[in-house]
Amino acid sequence: MLAASVLAAGTLFATAGAASAGAAAVRQQADCVLDGSFHLHVTGGNGVNYFLGTPVRTFPGAVVRLKPTANRTTNWQFCFVPGSGDEYVVLNPRNSSRLALTSTQDTGGLVTVQRTSAPAGNGFASQRWHVSCSGNFCTLQNENTGLFLRVRNSGPKLGQTVTTGATSRAWDFSF
Repeated sequence: MLAASVLAAGTLFATAGAASAGAAAVRQQADCVLDGSFHLHVTGGNGVNYFLGTPVRTFPGAVVRLKPTANRTTNWQFCFVPGSGDEYVVLNPRNSSRLALTSTQDTGGLVTVQRTSAPAGNGFASQRWHVSCSGNFCTLQNENTGLFLRVRNSGPKLGQTVTTGATSRAWDFSF
């Protein structure tokens, strides 16, 4: 489903050529295109799934953690960035302020949720993720840092914060 959406959405481009006398045409990206709702999870050595989630009362700057069950705090949406090939902003749709999965730190840095750029919601580079999938498993690599969404080597375990790192981590997507 994601791959089909990537191919379909990958053909969308928008340009704004509004030009007044003497002004050059400006190229703008179209609004990001929502692509379904899903849960991201990893499976521990004990066979238990841990879901990528936010605090119950989510706010800008909240740290993303592993949670025990799929629920409204672990629900995410891909928002495809037209013209990018494979970039998505990963939104937490339960919050009207459009909080997006964000990575601004070096290896081992915490992943948080922050407000997306307005009005298109295409996110800043720190909120855009290159998504590569094989079957139900995908890796997410941040455009800003070049690092992958992952859990610390000591995990996964309940309540553990989600970080970024140089090696990829396969995340299972359940729709």
